[in-house]
Order: sequence, then C-alpha cells, then structure tokens
Amino acid sequence: MGIQEDIERVEQHIREIEQRIERQRGVITQAEESVLPTDGPRNFLWFLKEARSLSRDHLARLLAD
Repeated sequence: MGIQEDIERVEQHIREIEQRIERQRGVITQAEESVLPTDGPRNFLWFLKEARSLSRDHLARLLAD
C-alpha cells in the first residue's frame, strides 16, 4: 500500500470516528432527557475522542513523510 492510500485510509477512519462521536453525543442527550446514567456513554465518548486524536497524530506523521 502506498503513502497516498495510507493517508486516504486514515482520513476515512477519522471521518468514521467523527460520525460515531456525533451519534454518541445523541445517546448522551437522550440518556440525560430520560434521567438515565450517562457515565458509560460519556466514557465511550472520551474513548472516541482519544481515538480521533491518535488518528490525527498518525495522519500528521504520514503527511510529514
């Protein structure tokens, strides 16, 4: 796989993570409106944000090469 394919793959991965973040925010909002616990959904949101951050770092390294 060439560098351009790697870049495209990581960019797609970041877009997918961002979509999941938006869905997870919706889950949290619904839980809050229903007065349900939000610890689990918030922890997963944190995980998704960390994954996005790591993917962005990876993309930056690929672009620097």
